[in-house]
Amino acid sequence: MYLTLVLCCLALNACGAAYLIARANLERQRKALFALAAVVSVALKIILASRWSDYDVGSYEVVASLVLHGKSVYANTERYNYAPLWSLFVTGLKQLSAWLPPLGRHAYHIAIAGFLAVVDVALAALLATRYQYNAAVFFLCCPVTIILTGSYSQFDNLALLAGLAAWLLIRKGNATWARVLSSAGLLGLSLAIKHICFLFPIWLIFWSSLGSLRKRIAGAAIAYSLFAASFLPWATDAASRAGIMQHVFLYRSRFYYSLLHLVAGSRHFWLVSGPETRILTLVWIGVLAIAGILAARGKSDLFAMYLLTMVAASPALNDYYLALPILASAIFYPRWPIWSFLASAMVVLFSSPGGVFVLPFSHLYYLSMMSCQVAAGALFVVQMRRMQPAESDSLYAAASARKALTLTMGSYAVLFVLLAVKAWTLGLTTSKWIMPVDGG
Repeated sequence: MYLTLVLCCLALNACGAAYLIARANLERQRKALFALAAVVSVALKIILASRWSDYDVGSYEVVASLVLHGKSVYANTERYNYAPLWSLFVTGLKQLSAWLPPLGRHAYHIAIAGFLAVVDVALAALLATRYQYNAAVFFLCCPVTIILTGSYSQFDNLALLAGLAAWLLIRKGNATWARVLSSAGLLGLSLAIKHICFLFPIWLIFWSSLGSLRKRIAGAAIAYSLFAASFLPWATDAASRAGIMQHVFLYRSRFYYSLLHLVAGSRHFWLVSGPETRILTLVWIGVLAIAGILAARGKSDLFAMYLLTMVAASPALNDYYLALPILASAIFYPRWPIWSFLASAMVVLFSSPGGVFVLPFSHLYYLSMMSCQVAAGALFVVQMRRMQPAESDSLYAAASARKALTLTMGSYAVLFVLLAVKAWTLGLTTSKWIMPVDGG
């Protein structure tokens, strides 16, 4: 059953992408170039997966083993913090990797990365046919996308694919009831994979272009109901209910380096008190709600604006969170803050303490991660002020590069000063404040 789910999803994504590009109003040369970019993108991601394995891949193995033995993932491990659908996929991918023994000890990682690489191709096909061709090529060839899918192999893109499809059904506004209900179903599916879009149904309630308030509330209610219903198989098991509450709904990242955390009172990025965690999370949700009200009044792409706000205002960040602004950057391509974000994101991935490159640049890593937030916020502001489609951006390449470089270098300089000032007020050096006191 699990293997069938994976193979059906692979076929749906691959055939769907091929169908969209074949039917698209594009020159034959552009279609061929898209196919070449897709093949190269998938190959590069598989090569990366064959050279390195991430902590989360080990978590997927634990989850797959539990599912195959008929045990509850919520009652038996702390290493699964999501809705249940992805646990079925990783189980099917584990079964698929058993067919790939010549690939060696990284066969499971290769299976996961290959599956997610095909999902990236499906996302790119939607970008090419519903936004612009250059956005799709940018997304496929972007080194951030290649590293995130190939090395980290997080499944944000699978949830984003369902979320983007849901948004495209209603993007033009004044949607019929059939489109609203279909969109709500896809949003519920996105939430049941990974709850990236947990506040997007609320944003849609503020978006009057969708139609009557009744439609908007019904859509949000359906999306959240489907998400809640995905947990029903574990409703009668007390241990599973406790695990769902503790490890899904009350889960908080331990990587609390962010713009919000920079202005908080903590003496250390790694060590965050319970009250501070709750306060920062409430501030984040509050900023998301305000941004949703503002974005819903404009004419920009609401889904992309949501992804930017999710990261720009997040109180906790990790490398794979960068998948959200990359998709938004492709949608808004070629706005100039995109290049600032891309530059900082590449520094993040090359200097990450837990990344594939393992370079000793911890201070630079923190600065670049927060600089990504600055760039994501700048892209949100630019898009709010311009309100035109991204392809109408008339900035010359030199002007775009100059603005992006100024934003990047300026954010690094200002953030470093803020880090130094906060460390000084706490009577610490920046190294003692940033690095874990327990060495972990």
